Formats: sequence, C-alpha cells, structure tokens
Amino acid sequence: MVGNPCILVREVMPYDDEATAKEKNKKPFMALKSAILKVTYGDRKYILSNKSGYCYDGASIPFKIGKGNMKLLIPSLFHDIMCEDKTLIDKNRNLSSLIFKELLIQCKVNKITAQIMYLSVDNYQRFMKGWK
Repeated sequence: MVGNPCILVREVMPYDDEATAKEKNKKPFMALKSAILKVTYGDRKYILSNKSGYCYDGASIPFKIGKGNMKLLIPSLFHDIMCEDKTLIDKNRNLSSLIFKELLIQCKVNKITAQIMYLSVDNYQRFMKGWK
C-alpha cells in the first residue's frame, strides 16, 4: 500500500442536524488522505485507491464480528471501495475477499480471525448480496 489513508472516527456532535447524525452513524469513518493499493492476481494488475474524504462504515460484516477493532479500518476501507465499484476488480467477488483477508493479515489481525472474517465476508457477499 502506498500512503496512509489516516482514518478519522466521525462522532455525532450535539450541534449536528438529524441528517448529519444519521450519516455519521451509518458511515462513522472517514479516510482523510488518499492511499493506493496495488494488487497482482494471476496475470492481472489492479490499482485501488480511495478519495480523501471518503466515508465508509468500517467492518460491517454479518453479526458485527470485530466491530470497533481498529485493525479492521484499512482492510474494510478497501473492501468497501471494491463493493461500491465492482468493476475495479473485474466484478470478482473472490478477489475482493482475498484482498480483504490479505490486508487483515498485514494489519496484524490474528490469522484464524482473518480466516473467519474472510469466509464470513465472502459468503455474505455471495449469498446475501447476490455477488456471484
């Protein structure tokens, strides 16, 4: 990965209007800076990046496994980007899950936890979201 996205936790403040509070609750994290992730898969090379100011929900995997674990913020950032624009990775669900797992491991998430999260995310995308 090139660059540090510098993740901000967006807290609801007393002066926030209802719409702002709802948006912050839905997407409580913001990448303040852009970062680039270069991935080689088979004979293809992919470049993923986030825009500065990109807001996302963090690890919204089924049953909220690991919610609040700061080690998940960068892996979930790039996974959310891939889910929002599947063409970035040729609509390859399996690749998005593999990238997520590798980022978890690089962010020092326990390998067993990373495997459980990988399987959870992959199966959720496949069966609940219909991403074949």
